[in-house]
Amino acid sequence: MPKTRSLCYYQANMKQKVVFLIGIVLLFVIIGIIVTVIRSRTPKQGELKVESQPTASVFLDDKHIGRTPIGKTSYKVNPGEYTLKITPDTGSVTLANFQEKIKITPNTLTYVDVSLSESELTTSSYVLGLEKMTGKKSELSVISTPDSANILLDDEPKGITPTVISDLTPGDHTLSLVSRGFITRTIKIKLNAGYRLIAAVRLALAPGGSVLSSADETSSPSAKPSDTAKPTAKITPTKKMSTDPTKPYALIKDTPTGFLRVRADAATKSAELGRIKPGEKYSILDEKNEWFQIQLEATRSGWISSQYAEKVQ
Repeated sequence: MPKTRSLCYYQANMKQKVVFLIGIVLLFVIIGIIVTVIRSRTPKQGELKVESQPTASVFLDDKHIGRTPIGKTSYKVNPGEYTLKITPDTGSVTLANFQEKIKITPNTLTYVDVSLSESELTTSSYVLGLEKMTGKKSELSVISTPDSANILLDDEPKGITPTVISDLTPGDHTLSLVSRGFITRTIKIKLNAGYRLIAAVRLALAPGGSVLSSADETSSPSAKPSDTAKPTAKITPTKKMSTDPTKPYALIKDTPTGFLRVRADAATKSAELGRIKPGEKYSILDEKNEWFQIQLEATRSGWISSQYAEKVQ
């Protein structure tokens, strides 16, 4: 009898231990499931790095996140689109604020570099961001202000902005943007396999220079130009008139650059025919979406954005 009781006690004790161990395993499984669910619902963050010359305050969607340099070690941001604003300190020289839309993508770095100046036209900057692609090649998307800048990649012409350059070799490269009347900007970039690098570059107006009209663009920039970049044709009104042109006509408004681009079609990516000035008036031939087709010369016409033109009837 004593041996039977000992055996029963041993079996009961073992059952308790097994139940206890099973309970612990189930607890860890439940905790693991909860952690996995929480992580799956938490957006994977991207990294932001901001540098400026001189040092300035940085705001992200009007929230002050510090002073440059931001992200010297690591600054994490949830994915999405943000308005980045850089405000210089008040000093003996008043510098213009910088503001730009940026996009943060998961597990990638967005890099911003700004050289602040006394006006927006003489401020230069570039924003670098990444987008995931399929395949093992790399792509480079280049946007510039002003547009139609010549692109040089490793000193080889690659067209004019805006454009996307495909099937590039991953690794270190040198990107240069050249536009007459503006300071040439050269940037060291790194292309990653399976990613598109987006470079948004703002060129600074050259010292003592001015934004050139198409009439001045009769020669190539000093750097090696793109084979596809052609000087735009000279645009002049049909004649200088003291009276208004035939109605309806477009009265050109003030623009941030001091001129308005005339394009071959009603699209910002269409070829630039030339530039006209605020205060000038041109007869409207047609309308399409947010564009006016205007009469330039007796046999020439072009399209302008209606955002910077008042229709007079």
